[in-house]
Amino acid sequence: MSNSSTKQVPLVGKPIPLGHNQHPPPPRHPVSVYDVCLDSPETETPEIWLEDSPLKVLMRDARILARNAKELLVVLYPPANVGTDTTWSGLFQQVFLVATSIVLTIFALTSFAVGFPSPILMVTAVLVFTGGLNYIQGSKRIIHQTVPGDDKFPDETWLFVNGIATSRSGLQLILNRFYELFGRKVIGIHNRTFGFWFDVLECIIQREFLFPTADSRDGYNIIAEEIAKPHKKKIVLMAHSQGGIILSAWVDQLLSDFSTDVLAKVEIYTFASAATHFSIPATHDGSAFARVEHFVNTRDYVARIGLLAFAPPTPIAAAAIPGAPVPRIEGRFAGRIFKREGHTGHLLLSHYLKRDDSILDDSVVRANSWLATYL
Repeated sequence: MSNSSTKQVPLVGKPIPLGHNQHPPPPRHPVSVYDVCLDSPETETPEIWLEDSPLKVLMRDARILARNAKELLVVLYPPANVGTDTTWSGLFQQVFLVATSIVLTIFALTSFAVGFPSPILMVTAVLVFTGGLNYIQGSKRIIHQTVPGDDKFPDETWLFVNGIATSRSGLQLILNRFYELFGRKVIGIHNRTFGFWFDVLECIIQREFLFPTADSRDGYNIIAEEIAKPHKKKIVLMAHSQGGIILSAWVDQLLSDFSTDVLAKVEIYTFASAATHFSIPATHDGSAFARVEHFVNTRDYVARIGLLAFAPPTPIAAAAIPGAPVPRIEGRFAGRIFKREGHTGHLLLSHYLKRDDSILDDSVVRANSWLATYL
């Protein structure tokens, strides 16, 4: 890994000066900022993607999960109110799905350990459970906001893919909040839920075995269709939690399917990404994408087993005040990283975009993030 420098990175653009009337209150949790670039993947990264066997990868992840287990206690702290990140129907749905998935897992383990219940019966039960949930949640992958509002930017397309344990109604709450924040109609690509426990297992399959689930395949087709439209001048892709894994896989495919000239209109933003990589090789013109930014709370369990475990650690010279030079270091998690130090919680609306405690309201973020300029 190369040494840090104060060179600005074309990947994410130059710092944005604060306006004269922008004087946000001092944050309770400071934010550090630095850029990660993939300039020389053959020599500069300590771990080459797909180098290890699946067993070694699973053992590595098990160590990461165990090492950060204490942060599970604050993954939902400060506590959220129903109606912010979830609805009552979504909450009851999760309680049922979690209970059912845990019971199925216990019976599956005993089935393959001692042969009772029958393994064939257990496989059938899991298939019926997941297939039934797919049927109940419908074939529609795209969800829209429910608050009234027009799309005033016909030459832009904004898309968002959600994380684990998110119901359709919960995704609509997120889309409504995005419209309040940015004034854009955001297309929600629903990453379906099978209950928290089964969603976690799906995350492992997606990120360690590169398995494209139906949500991932359908979502990519939607994104590719929007990017290919010549009248679209800006495509904004956003993701939260497990959605970061899905978006990471989409980025890999986009780099294969589109030229850098086309991808130059694409902006990427993640919150609490659970991905292991964002492999975006730098070119002589910078990045293939217009912007790439990642936002994390350093005491968010999901972020700690994702971005915080795989991105280069915060350099000593990381920008912590508006206008300070943003250091650049080498790594495979490409983009501008914003770390809110010491902040707990994983929920997107309650812990990242809360109205009176949004990471986008921090003066350091406003000075260095392009997403904050849309506010």
